[in-house]
Amino acid sequence: MGLRWKLRELMQQRRVSNKQLADQLGVHRNTVLQLKEECPTMIRLEYLESLCQLLNCQPADLFDFCPAPAVTSATEARHRSVP
Repeated sequence: MGLRWKLRELMQQRRVSNKQLADQLGVHRNTVLQLKEECPTMIRLEYLESLCQLLNCQPADLFDFCPAPAVTSATEARHRSVP
């Protein structure tokens, strides 16, 4: 996937602890550890809103978009090289 999850970085920059985030979201600290490690495939809007409030950020600040390089098949490459 071309998304990079930046929760860990933002928490460090803003000096927010796992406990603070767990309390804000109303979840167990283990859930926060999991959120920090893995880019979620889905996230509740209420969690996203709470994250943004606590970290004083916008939803887009939590992600970097890194597009994957275009992949072409051998067949496509041959068709492009034929005059």
